[in-house]
Amino acid sequence: MKKDFLARIISFSEAYEMAYRVSTQITESSERIDIIIGISRGGLPPARMICDFLNINTLTSIQIRHYTSGGKEKEKVEIIDPVNLDLKEKNILIVDDVNDSGKTLKAAYEHIITFEPESVKTAVLHEKADTIFDAHYLGEKQSEWKWLIYQWAVTEDLLEFLDKNNMIQADEDEAIKWLAEKYDLTVDKNLYKKILSMRKNYL
Repeated sequence: MKKDFLARIISFSEAYEMAYRVSTQITESSERIDIIIGISRGGLPPARMICDFLNINTLTSIQIRHYTSGGKEKEKVEIIDPVNLDLKEKNILIVDDVNDSGKTLKAAYEHIITFEPESVKTAVLHEKADTIFDAHYLGEKQSEWKWLIYQWAVTEDLLEFLDKNNMIQADEDEAIKWLAEKYDLTVDKNLYKKILSMRKNYL
């Protein structure tokens, strides 16, 4: 079977470890952080983890549409929920889960600097090698391109994969085998059952 593209599920424990690495880098840099801004939706879980590691109490968000589920890319980056907080002369850290093309992180950075903060830094759990906008702090650099599926988006992405390939009604074993062959994904039966039980919320 010809693979569509390679994908990998990121466990909560791996995401936590990447957030710890980012936080260690920031701590060792002595960078002052006043406010953390998570890029919604994917950047909110790691942003909260980093708040915990760095003892930062002020967490807000910005929502930017670039990628939809299952690796679909929108042609235009769009800020649909801007920051509504006074950032003037504050030291800001923007956090996302993955820095893929760099367009989302770049849009967030350019939006935040209009608020006249003292400094703006960026951090991600994973960064792709061909990004156009490098994060200041990152947990890991990905040399081989894969679509990364975080636990907080696994239902959305896998249902997208199954639906667009008419595999929703397939037998459980057949569907799990198909995900392995098509996307190089390892999905256990327990996770698959959970995902399928939520399909009415999507399809």
